[in-house]
Amino acid sequence: MQTSAISYRVADFLKQHPPFQGMEEADLLTLAANGRVKFHESDEFIVWQGAPHGPFIFVIQQGTVSMWEESNGSPQLRDIRGEGDIVGIDRFTKSPFSLLSAKAASDVVVYALKASELAALVAKYPHAERYIAAHASVSANYQPYDQRRAAHETFLCEAAQHWGTLTCSTTDSIREAARLMSSTGVRAIAVIDGCRRVAGVVTSDEMVRWIADDGHDAGQPVEILMGAAPCAVTPDMPISDCVLAMAEAGTDAVAITDDGTVGGILHGLMTASDLAAAFGGQPAGILRAIPHAANVTALRVLQQRARAFVLDQLVAPASMEWLARFLDLVDTGILARIGTLTGVPEGEYCWCFYGASGRQESLPPVAPSSLVIVSNPATADRFAKWYARVLDALGECDYIAAPDAQFDAQASCASLVDWMERFENWVKNPVLSQMYRARPLFDLRPVQGQKSLWRQVEAGVRASVSQEKEFVHLLAHDCLACLPPLTFFQDMVVEESGEHAALFHLERSAIRPLVDVGRVFGIAAGRALGGSTLERFALARTMLPQHEQVFREASETLAVVLYQQARAGIRQHTDGTELPPSLLSRHDRQILKSGFRSILRLLEFTADREWLETL
Repeated sequence: MQTSAISYRVADFLKQHPPFQGMEEADLLTLAANGRVKFHESDEFIVWQGAPHGPFIFVIQQGTVSMWEESNGSPQLRDIRGEGDIVGIDRFTKSPFSLLSAKAASDVVVYALKASELAALVAKYPHAERYIAAHASVSANYQPYDQRRAAHETFLCEAAQHWGTLTCSTTDSIREAARLMSSTGVRAIAVIDGCRRVAGVVTSDEMVRWIADDGHDAGQPVEILMGAAPCAVTPDMPISDCVLAMAEAGTDAVAITDDGTVGGILHGLMTASDLAAAFGGQPAGILRAIPHAANVTALRVLQQRARAFVLDQLVAPASMEWLARFLDLVDTGILARIGTLTGVPEGEYCWCFYGASGRQESLPPVAPSSLVIVSNPATADRFAKWYARVLDALGECDYIAAPDAQFDAQASCASLVDWMERFENWVKNPVLSQMYRARPLFDLRPVQGQKSLWRQVEAGVRASVSQEKEFVHLLAHDCLACLPPLTFFQDMVVEESGEHAALFHLERSAIRPLVDVGRVFGIAAGRALGGSTLERFALARTMLPQHEQVFREASETLAVVLYQQARAGIRQHTDGTELPPSLLSRHDRQILKSGFRSILRLLEFTADREWLETL
C-alpha cells in the first residue's frame, strides 16, 4: 500500500470491524502501510486446507468467500465470510497449517496484512485476543471492549462502602446501639466480642420488630435482639453471590469476616443499601419486598423492576448463572405471594416448575411452566381452580404465557398416583405415549408446598428408568431432531441445508439441542428429574472425564445462547426465542458460530451409543 492516503483508507475500514475496533489509529496505520491489496476472481482459492501459513492474513474488503473442509474426499461447506471477516485467522489458534480452504464465491478484494504485526497488536489489546480466541472455541467470558465490569467480576473488598463498620459489644444496651445507628445513619450494627469476632448482626428492622412486640426496656443488652446466626461471607466473594446469599438468608445485612464464618474476625458489613449503591439498583430490596407486596399490582412493578435490573447487568454471558438464580428467586417469590393473596386451598400439595423454569434457565418475562401434585385426589378440582387463578394473576404481573406449557389447568393439577402413572407410561411406552412432547416435564423441580410429594414422583421415575434400558437410548436419538445452523452471512442465518433465513431461532436450533442432551446425561447419571443443564453437563464430565472438553464447551455455548435470549426477550417483552441476526454484533456472531460447532460435536458424541456402554 504505497501512499499515505491508502493507508488511512484501509485503517478507516479496519476500525469498523473486530478485532481492530478500539485499536489506536497509529497502530492501524502502521499495519496498513506494510500490507497489500489483492484481487481474486470467483472460484479462485485464496487458502488451501493443510497448507502451511504464509506471511499474511487476509481481511475481506468486498465480496464473498466460502470456507470448505475436505474429509474422506468429500468437501463440506463450513462457513461463509464477507466484508470485514478474516481468512487465515486459524494461525493464531496454534494450528501450524490452514484448517479450511478459502474459495472466492464472487470477485473478492482482500487486504493482506502482515501476520506478525497483527500478532503483536493482538497481544497488546485484550479485546482483540478474545475475538481471535472465539474462532477456536466458544467462551462465555467475553464482552464488548468498552463494557464495564460485571457484578460477578467485582468483589466485596472492592465494593464495600466503608470498612470502618459500626460495631458494639454484646453487653452494650439496645439504647446505646440505637443511638450509634441513629447518629451515623446506618441500618445495621455488628455485635462483636473483645477479639473483634462476630457474635451477631442487628438491623434497624429488627429493632422496630422488637418495639412492636412490646419491647420496652431499652437498657437490656443488645444481644437479646440477635436471633439465628447471622449470614457471613468472605471479602473475596463476588457481589453477585452476596445478593443471592442475602436473599437466601432472608436478611438485609451480611457480616464480612476473614474466613466467611460466624465467629471469624470482622472486616465489615454489607447491607442492602450498600448493594444498591454498588449495583445502581436494589436487587436485594426487590427480593425482600416481594413477600410483603400488598397486591398483584405491586408484584407487577417488582417483576418489571427485576427484569430491568437484569437487563442492565447482562454485560456478558458469564453473568448468566447468577442472574438466572436471581430471577428464579424473583419468580418463585412472586408465585408464593400470589398463592397467599389468592387463597391456598386446604390439603397437601407441591407446586413444581418444569421446562426452562424447572432448570432455572428462564430470564425473559415468561410465566413459569408449572404443575401441581396433590396428595388427596379429592382435592384436585379445588387446586385446579386455584391454579387457574394463580396463572391469571401471573398474567397481571406482566408475564407472558409459557410457550412450553403442556396441560390446561385441570390436567396440570393431579394426584400423586396420577403423576406417577403418567411418568411411568412415558418411560415404558415412549412412542405410543408421545413422550417427546413430555420431555420438559423431566426438568420437574419443587418450589412450593410439600416437597416430599415430588420426591416420591422422582423415586418412581428413577425406578422406571432403571428397568427400561432403551429409554436413555431413545432420548439420545431424539436429540438429533434439532441441528444448529451452519453460519451467519449478511444478516441471514445459513442452515446446514444451505437455506437462508431472516431469523435465528435460538430455542429450536441452539437451546433445545443443548437442553435435550443435558437431560439425557442427567438421567443417565441417575438424576431422573430436575437439575439445570449446567449441572447435568457437570455430571457428564464426572461420568466421562475423557470427554470433558465436549461438555465444557457445551456449557459455555449454553451461557452464550441464553444470554442472547435474555437480552432479546427482556428488551422486546417476548420469550426471546427468535432473533434477527442484524441485532448481533460481529463478535456475537463469531462466538455463536463457534458455539454451533460445539453443539454439533456434542450431538455427534451423544448419538454414538458407545459412551452409554462404558457407564
